[in-house]
Amino acid sequence: MADILHRLIIETTPDKLYQALTDEKGLSAWWTKTDTTGKLGSTAQFSFGPKGDHKMEMKITALVPDKKVEWQCVAGPWVDTGKFSFEIQPNDRGSVLLFAHCGWNQPSEDFMHCNSKWGYFLVVSLKSYLETGTGKPHPQDPNI
Repeated sequence: MADILHRLIIETTPDKLYQALTDEKGLSAWWTKTDTTGKLGSTAQFSFGPKGDHKMEMKITALVPDKKVEWQCVAGPWVDTGKFSFEIQPNDRGSVLLFAHCGWNQPSEDFMHCNSKWGYFLVVSLKSYLETGTGKPHPQDPNI
């Protein structure tokens, strides 16, 4: 098995980072158009593609305010790749985010593409959104 893992420091509070990972407005500002209530057990829908017609659904499986968010893909291309976790830790410079997209069978080209995209969305878009107020969500992401 292979996992996509990222660690980054964001100059923001754990509370603001948690909100960006659970709130519809926050997720849409750094990742992609989102439809969610952000509640435990609910399903969040994310849209990609030129017309927003490439969709995926994530069941929200864990919420620990200011500490952890977990999703399980229930519809879309990542159904077979396990779970997604966002762990938040306070840091003297703000917050540390530990991200994992787990359960890939092997490091395929799709795995490498997703690893690059997660790196962009987390390190560039989410970090910028929380530190400057402006993210670069889909469709503003680069064609990697």
